Amino acid sequence: MQSLTVFLNERRVGLLWQEGNGLAFRYDADYLESSSPLPLSRHLPFPFGELGKTFSDRETRAFFENLLPEGEVRAQLARALGISRGNTFALLSAIGGDCAGAVSVMPQDQSPLADGGRRPISDEELAERLDHLPDHPFLADEEGVRLSLAGAQNKLPVCFDGRGFSLPIGRVPSTHILKIPIPNLADTVVNEAFCMTLARRLGLQAPAAEVVALAGRRYFLVERYDRYSDAAGIQRRLHQEDFCQALGIPPDQKYENEGGPGLKACFALVREWSSEPLPDAAALLDWTLFNFLIGNADAHGKNIAFLYRPEGVRLAPFYDLISTAVYERVNNKFAMRFGGEKDPRYLLPIHLERFAGEIGVGLRFAKRRLQTLAAEISRQAVALADEYRRDLSNPVIIRRLLDVIDQRTGKVRLLL
Repeated sequence: MQSLTVFLNERRVGLLWQEGNGLAFRYDADYLESSSPLPLSRHLPFPFGELGKTFSDRETRAFFENLLPEGEVRAQLARALGISRGNTFALLSAIGGDCAGAVSVMPQDQSPLADGGRRPISDEELAERLDHLPDHPFLADEEGVRLSLAGAQNKLPVCFDGRGFSLPIGRVPSTHILKIPIPNLADTVVNEAFCMTLARRLGLQAPAAEVVALAGRRYFLVERYDRYSDAAGIQRRLHQEDFCQALGIPPDQKYENEGGPGLKACFALVREWSSEPLPDAAALLDWTLFNFLIGNADAHGKNIAFLYRPEGVRLAPFYDLISTAVYERVNNKFAMRFGGEKDPRYLLPIHLERFAGEIGVGLRFAKRRLQTLAAEISRQAVALADEYRRDLSNPVIIRRLLDVIDQRTGKVRLLL
């Protein structure tokens, strides 16, 4: 039986294997009996009193499938590796060494303690490799590079020290993620960097992001929030799981209209699973309202996550914040219905009332947060736009972003 060893940081957690056409997972007894073990997922709870329990394909797949990239990126990756795109086990075996969070999935003869390092790379070489990501995703067939990130966009985990870039080898953690522009959509790099920075300026927890120029081309660079430096200054990983993993939902059902979670389910999950449900529910409310204000219709269950910190399970900083409403050809209906309404153009006060009721928040509080964020986003967006125009030669997308925010804040006045 072929199997893969699953680790959290350097700790062996259990085994993943193929069982017929499905996947199966089992925690190691030694791990369950060790000090302070963490579950891989809310959906893979510790089998107390049943140490040898094997989790079914449905239970197992929901977590491990969500570690892999999606859509066309997954198809490109499979082609580059000569693997069927439906072969989750083989894909994890090939690239599961540096997933989101602290999980790594390794062939049985390998260990996360294996030698590694950082391979310095020039800006010119890095730009060339980024340009070839669609044909060569995650540098998948390079010796020593085993990188995996979920999502449907081409991206590359890298190490960045503020001066230069390097590629992580072996078990060395990446510190940042580089994204290439999305084809056929204007200036997504500037769009996402602007929205992420704007979120931070409004007080939302979001990692630092910026536009970087490599060999005369622009890319999106974001700091990994699932990393931290220990007392010795060594980079360490934090375990994370997205909301689809926590709810046992496969990635191809991440949208609410495809069976994925809606806002009601997301807020209920925070109240059940977070160690600090009140502040995390308030943060999730701000995330929901911010996405409306910037026109982000792609805010689905895989774009929210939990971090497993030493002090408990908390809502992770927010990521993948981008305005889709600036693009006319993009479907701009909500990924998760707002008070039962899918289209932001048709929102009425009754939808705000229903939304507050569904998520268990007082209507007065929801209105106050929406009013506060709407007033602050207008001021902060104008100031940030001036900086981007000055530093990036006045990209056209900035005007479109301000127009969307102005339109949405105008809508707020009708909702209140």
